Amino acid sequence: MFMSVTFEFELGKDFHFSSAFGDRFNMPVSDERVYLPETLGVGFIQEVRLPNGLALCLHNYILKENLILKRHGTGSSEMLTIKFDCRRLPVKLNAEPNEPLFNESKGCEVEFGTGNFFTELSIPPGQAIVFLVIGISRSILLDLLRLGPDCSSMEQMLKDNKSFVIHEGMTLDMERTLIQVGQINQSTPLASLLYQTKAQELIHQLFTKLLTRPEAISVALHQEDADKIYEIRAWIVHNLSVTPVLSDLATKAGMSLTKMKLLFHQIFGKSIYNYYQSERMDEAAQLLNHLTVSEAGYKVGFTNLSHFTRLFEKHNHIKPKRYKDTLKTN
Repeated sequence: MFMSVTFEFELGKDFHFSSAFGDRFNMPVSDERVYLPETLGVGFIQEVRLPNGLALCLHNYILKENLILKRHGTGSSEMLTIKFDCRRLPVKLNAEPNEPLFNESKGCEVEFGTGNFFTELSIPPGQAIVFLVIGISRSILLDLLRLGPDCSSMEQMLKDNKSFVIHEGMTLDMERTLIQVGQINQSTPLASLLYQTKAQELIHQLFTKLLTRPEAISVALHQEDADKIYEIRAWIVHNLSVTPVLSDLATKAGMSLTKMKLLFHQIFGKSIYNYYQSERMDEAAQLLNHLTVSEAGYKVGFTNLSHFTRLFEKHNHIKPKRYKDTLKTN
């Protein structure tokens, strides 16, 4: 049985993750890179401070023990963090009263928000881990984006919303760029410039997608409400064979129906029902690795194979039978 090691921290003006991690585990830091102690795993954490005000923290390792990273919600709301993470893990339903804001997830995702939330990230042993956190101030991000008049709600959120979090699925372009960041090392020519280029590329790719969301006025998000919305997401992902009943979900969360729908859409960019359909189609695609088409459809709640086929093709742009055939040839 694997043990868990916990590292707790809080964001501050002069906070350096690599230095704090090195102090916690009594490991030296050189050029803002700290290697994991042999007992914890193999690999490193690299910080990069860029001249344009961006701060990058790259995690690149394979753990021997479960590592829990806890960020306390005492940081400044002026500092924003963008986490690009592609560890395909199952969502863990946590019934604890102080459920972490950012739970484990089963897909490649971006989590973008203010630094004043409590977050907890559990990283399992035995998997190749590459994820990147970009720290950036509101003013620098707004200067990079130079949003036009047709992006007023996004600009308003970045300027005035004191606490928010947004979840977005990673595109294939984001996944490729993240891999390229992980391949930069100390011998890469002009490494600092390449880090800066790739970080801005990821920000561009993220906001290109975020700006396709419908214009809507954002509301400030409190920790308690965020915990409830993530609890709703966890329930949905754990019950993909059951169509969610919104009134029941609101009762489970202890939240009004209107508020629940508003905050869920603000965080995930989709209605609860559309999010549910997207998740069950992604799950069906995973199940087709080892199940027949009818078995996969049944697992995610379909009794009508034709209905399942139509929805799968609408979401994945390929029929499930053909998709399964492509898995055999890869």
